[in-house]
Amino acid sequence: MCCAPPQRGGRSSASLWLVSTTAKRRVLAGLVDLGLMLLWVAVVAAVGVPLYLTGVTATVGPLAQNLIGLLCVVVPVTLGLTLAECGRYEATPGKLKFGLRVRTDTGDRVTWPRSLLRNLLKLGLPWTLGHAGAVAVAYGGGWDAQLGAVLSLLVPVAYLVSLFAGSGRTIYDHLAGTTVIETAPGRRFAD
Repeated sequence: MCCAPPQRGGRSSASLWLVSTTAKRRVLAGLVDLGLMLLWVAVVAAVGVPLYLTGVTATVGPLAQNLIGLLCVVVPVTLGLTLAECGRYEATPGKLKFGLRVRTDTGDRVTWPRSLLRNLLKLGLPWTLGHAGAVAVAYGGGWDAQLGAVLSLLVPVAYLVSLFAGSGRTIYDHLAGTTVIETAPGRRFAD
C-alpha cells in the first residue's frame, strides 16, 4: 500500500515515501517492543548462562532446552504482548509510543483469546521455530536442521512482506481477525 504522508509546509514529499506511514510506524513500534523483549531475554540469559557454564545444564537435551526456552522466554513475552493489546490501552509500549492500537477487523476492542491468537502467530510461532532450529544446529544437526533453521526465518519475512503489500494487514492480523489503527502518538486511548 503506497501513500504519501500529509503535506508539510505546503510541499508534497510523496516521492520520499514508498510505503504507508502506518507500516513505518508499525515497524518502529515493533523495534521498541523488540528492544523490551531483548531486555527480558537478557534477564533470562543472566540466569541461564551461569547454569550452562557451571555444567548444571549438561544433561539437558535439545527437547528440554526448547521447552525451557519456550517457558522462560516465549510464553512470558507472548502473554505480555497479549495483555497489553487486549488491555486498557489496546497497545504494546511500542504501539502506544507511535500512536497505534489493535482492534478487531470490525473496529471493536480485541478480546483476550483473539489477542492471544494474534501474538502466538506473530511471535510464538516464529520464535519457537527459530529457537528449535538454532538448538538443532547447535547440537550438531545435519543439513535438515540447518535447512529448518533457515526456513524458520521465512515466517517473519512473510509477515514483513504482508505488512508492506496489499492492504497493509499482516498475515497474523488476517488470521486473528484484527487490524492496527492509528491514533495520535502517545495518546493513551483510541476513542
